[in-house]
Amino acid sequence: MRTDHPENPPTSRAQPSRGKNPLWVWIFLWSITILAGAGFIFKLVEFTLAWARGGAANFAIVPVVSYLAVAGGFLCIFVWSFNRGEYKDVERAKYRMLELQDEIDARGGRV
Repeated sequence: MRTDHPENPPTSRAQPSRGKNPLWVWIFLWSITILAGAGFIFKLVEFTLAWARGGAANFAIVPVVSYLAVAGGFLCIFVWSFNRGEYKDVERAKYRMLELQDEIDARGGRV
């Protein structure tokens, strides 16, 4: 429990340093993203060609279409939240929670 004195007013918690990520993190991030995207596109093209030929892919039409619909929905949600700026400061929420806890503790546990 923190005790505050009048000559030492409470300060907000220290914010983390905003250093740049190491180069290997970015290389790993982009290589995984590119590989996953290439695998998805390959499977999508493979499915499309099998479906066009009238092969055995007809049993998979409903699952693949529903998968694409769900993936499209998640893509729309991601684009919407990105445009709103939800990913600009993802660390702020935890510091706000700690600040609120300090306020509750200062009032003796009353909300």
